[in-house]
Amino acid sequence: MGSQKVTEVYKEVRVEDPEGLMRRYKETGDIELRNKLVMHYLRHVNAAIFGMRNVLLSNIPYEDFFNQGVITLIECIERYDPDRGASFDTFSYLAIRGSVLKYLRKQNWLPNRLWEARKNIAQGKKKLEFELMREPTNLELAEYLGISEEQLGRDMLEMSVVDTLSFEELVESAYINKLEEAKASGGEMNDEVVSSVIRKELSEALANAINSLPPRQRQIITLYYYENLTLREIGKIFDLSPQRITQIRKKALENIENYLRQSGFDSSFGE
Repeated sequence: MGSQKVTEVYKEVRVEDPEGLMRRYKETGDIELRNKLVMHYLRHVNAAIFGMRNVLLSNIPYEDFFNQGVITLIECIERYDPDRGASFDTFSYLAIRGSVLKYLRKQNWLPNRLWEARKNIAQGKKKLEFELMREPTNLELAEYLGISEEQLGRDMLEMSVVDTLSFEELVESAYINKLEEAKASGGEMNDEVVSSVIRKELSEALANAINSLPPRQRQIITLYYYENLTLREIGKIFDLSPQRITQIRKKALENIENYLRQSGFDSSFGE
């Protein structure tokens, strides 16, 4: 394809018998057959990208994620073995999501204004903590930065939305990493069985991780991700600002991620 973008090469086109087409490609190695498979499964690329909030909020062009997704889709087609009994839909979708998340984490993906704001806030907090011998209040930090407390709150809230992996993405990346680790180690177990076992183990580890949180963190995670309350609604329950709830939620996610890592489920994206 040279330097031509994959968005200009592949358009989504369905085929009637993708399983049969896959087998014919594996038998012949005909690139035209592979291209038809790519066009048929492009829906997984689009679904993976549009299903991730952080991707949609980033300042990276959509086509960059699309290109990454298509490259991974092609790799999946090359690696897939129809005789192992695994679903290509599941196999390719999870791989595409994992690669897009990994790509996102490698990029300087916050809007430029927020990168600058985050740097200034971090430097200001560090300096004030040293001077005050305690964590500064939002008002003290805002005055130091020369902005209003309202602007500081908006910046912190916006950063928390785009700078923290969603709960779903954290869990899914842990699953994807564990699945890839299992595949790399080989073994005779069917891929679908391996996937089911990992899902069950991860579910148990996640429940234990949430139960291990301090009470307030556990309550906020439950209210936000399971009861679908907004930050403002949760703030009213605890008599705290949405910004403070966001900070507690972020810390809880970090604790969950650390617990999962100690349990053998790494949700980081590596290099």
